[in-house]
Amino acid sequence: MIGTVCRAADLGRVDPSAVTHAVALDAPDAVDRIRAHAPGGVDRVVEVSLSDNADLDTAVLGLGGVLAAYAGRSDRPELPFWPLLFANVTLRLLGSDDFPPTAKQQAAADLTTAARDGALSIPIGEPVPLDQIAAAHDRVDAGSNGRVLLAIP
Repeated sequence: MIGTVCRAADLGRVDPSAVTHAVALDAPDAVDRIRAHAPGGVDRVVEVSLSDNADLDTAVLGLGGVLAAYAGRSDRPELPFWPLLFANVTLRLLGSDDFPPTAKQQAAADLTTAARDGALSIPIGEPVPLDQIAAAHDRVDAGSNGRVLLAIP
């Protein structure tokens, strides 16, 4: 399992029991670092921001790989069509709103169990008062390391 983080400063937050190799995407040689662990390319990419990482994903996927994306900044991301085509990549778009209710309930139960058992920690920042919602958005846009919550009176 190769995991990625946005910034090198976040590498220390990666759980080595869950991720064999961690790579920071802000490294100028992130593709080379990933490929060093998977010389033939990775079989599957689970992508949180297809519009930001389509080129990187294409560069690390192996022949016949799967690119599964569940989010992106743009509603019309640009894709490197020909490289994806010649690598015979399968593109899967996953909308969590469309998952069956039983799958959502099982995921919630699994995540709750993992958090209770200490296998999952979710950093939460100081709640932001509702009347400062613009500041909360700024925190998210700046890449907050913790969840940004609103305090609603």
